[in-house]
Amino acid sequence: MTVAGEPAAPIDLVQRRLAERRLLAALRRHQRRSPLRPDLRVDSLVAEMRGAEPARGAGHRGRQPLILTDAALRDVLDGMVASGTLLRSGHRVRLAEPGSALNPVMRERVDRLMAALRAGGAVPPSAEGVAARLGIPAALVDQLRAAGDLVAAGPRIDYPRDTWTEISDRLDRVAAGAPLSVRLVRDELGATRRHAEAVLRHWNRARTGQQRGGGS
Repeated sequence: MTVAGEPAAPIDLVQRRLAERRLLAALRRHQRRSPLRPDLRVDSLVAEMRGAEPARGAGHRGRQPLILTDAALRDVLDGMVASGTLLRSGHRVRLAEPGSALNPVMRERVDRLMAALRAGGAVPPSAEGVAARLGIPAALVDQLRAAGDLVAAGPRIDYPRDTWTEISDRLDRVAAGAPLSVRLVRDELGATRRHAEAVLRHWNRARTGQQRGGGS
């Protein structure tokens, strides 16, 4: 155990390189699962790496045991940030590697999902339903919402961000001349009552938030 105030013992170079490889592998696994949120808390990354450690004995051929403590692993992470291998923001780190967050196949599927939702106008199909047919994981749909690429106006009612902006702008113009009602929104957008109710509710929430944010 290191005594407070004393410098930590240097980390064996072989163990450091082994830790770097396994930490990178763990972060890449996370990025494949959550391509739109590629960063991860340091403690979660260490836990992710530990969880992938083999259950076999240290004598397993071709698999060297990693014997570093969690504190030592955090020191290794600090070194990877200092070298530019990882980027840090607060308690979160991510790969510094360039490249698209989504692989080309999934990017093409997401583009098709967005196109299908745009084609629906004010009455889009279920994002989950289209995503399932295209082979897009439900978790990725949630990430699209969290990233703002999809605007969830109501349960199973999602609009691509540009479509929602168009709808919102239309309602702003209509509202300048008359108070909005579900019937007015339905007629203006050619929507069903369910969609009109969701759109009006979400538009009101967004407008209220803007007014508060603007101090008016």
